[in-house]
Amino acid sequence: MVDAYLLLGRHPVIVDAGTPGSGQLIYDRVVAHGVDPKDVRLVVVTHGPVDHFGSAAELSRLTGAPIAGHIADLGIYRAGGVSEPYLPIGLFGRLFVRTSRARETTEPFEPNVLIRGETRSADFGIEARIMPTPGHTAGSVSVLTDTGDLVAGDLVAIRCWASSRGVPAIRPSTTIGSATWRACAKCWPSAPPSSTSATARLSTPNG
Repeated sequence: MVDAYLLLGRHPVIVDAGTPGSGQLIYDRVVAHGVDPKDVRLVVVTHGPVDHFGSAAELSRLTGAPIAGHIADLGIYRAGGVSEPYLPIGLFGRLFVRTSRARETTEPFEPNVLIRGETRSADFGIEARIMPTPGHTAGSVSVLTDTGDLVAGDLVAIRCWASSRGVPAIRPSTTIGSATWRACAKCWPSAPPSSTSATARLSTPNG
């Protein structure tokens, strides 16, 4: 249900690391694409839920590549999963917290590359920008290549839980501008909206 992406450039970059125990599977798929996994220069995790970073530590060991993640989701990376009581938001949240996936944990890690704002990835072999796109989580990021391809994890998914200490004030991303909408155009049956209002509606805490 969760994808990992292999971006090719001067050096390959992997975006997202799947569920716990997926490291070897991702490694083998990289080999199947004719790429030497030891040539991977970066593993980018798009956001905190464990289904997107479950094998990040393992994949980093297998490839030798550093891990990039946003500072706002640092706590969940360090804990290897949700480490405090969370309250469900909406119907999906109430259903999700009843599943084992909601409390699943994995090997924790400390991002080697800590994302705080828009970050170029050219030094790691890919002409792209790692862009903060908060909403689903405070530390969600997307990768927008210079050729206009967007790699995102749950970009338009609503928040399904909040800290028991109160719903964080997560404002919709201001980075989802016209360039990102153009990159998403392939996914839309008709022209995407000319403003970010649709994104704003989808990424508010109440859905």
